[in-house]
Amino acid sequence: MVRVNAINCRVYFAGKNQTQDQQDPVINAAMEELKKIKFNNDDVRYVKKLGAKPPFKNGHQAYDFIRNNDIQVKFMKLPSEDIHAQWDVQNKTIKINEKYKDTKSKAVVLAISESILHETGHAKDLDGDSSIQEEVNCLSLNSMAHRSLNAKDPGIFETSDASILQNGVNLYSSMYFNKDLTDLITKVRKSYGHLAAGDAKHPASNFATAIKNGEPNFVVTA
Repeated sequence: MVRVNAINCRVYFAGKNQTQDQQDPVINAAMEELKKIKFNNDDVRYVKKLGAKPPFKNGHQAYDFIRNNDIQVKFMKLPSEDIHAQWDVQNKTIKINEKYKDTKSKAVVLAISESILHETGHAKDLDGDSSIQEEVNCLSLNSMAHRSLNAKDPGIFETSDASILQNGVNLYSSMYFNKDLTDLITKVRKSYGHLAAGDAKHPASNFATAIKNGEPNFVVTA
């Protein structure tokens, strides 16, 4: 295993097989943004009350996990235009929808960094399994990251109408941090309701169980 200087080489994993995709300037920029993500303490407390267990304390932890575990980050064609990113356990690769490959938008680059953070949450288990609880945990990462990035640069996410924003990170963050969780429960159940509420690595919280059972009136307790 060969360590590389990510800043100089723009390669974001420590391993043997370096490809052009890992040297892509957009991936490079997104990974640099990932390193700088820090969560608001109040946001962390809120998502934990909700029932989420964030896999990482900040973006730098996720960045280090990618490098230390020989994980690749690539632009690739995904099964659907509506899929923004995907964890491929067999190839140890975080795939980003190739339609964003040549973006010039800072907002989209930031959204990609959030998507990488989310998928790294899945990658942390080093398996291809999931559950509603695992999805809730990973969604908490990009939702908190989105709020942090928006607080740092107010209005930045209003500069693009890209799907990764409007149907991805913007949408989930607004639903996650809404007193009325109906839309979040409906959205997560529609996407992941076929999964078990929890699993051995991610025991189901009351919130995950409410999603599985289609209970829209869940309330976060103090």
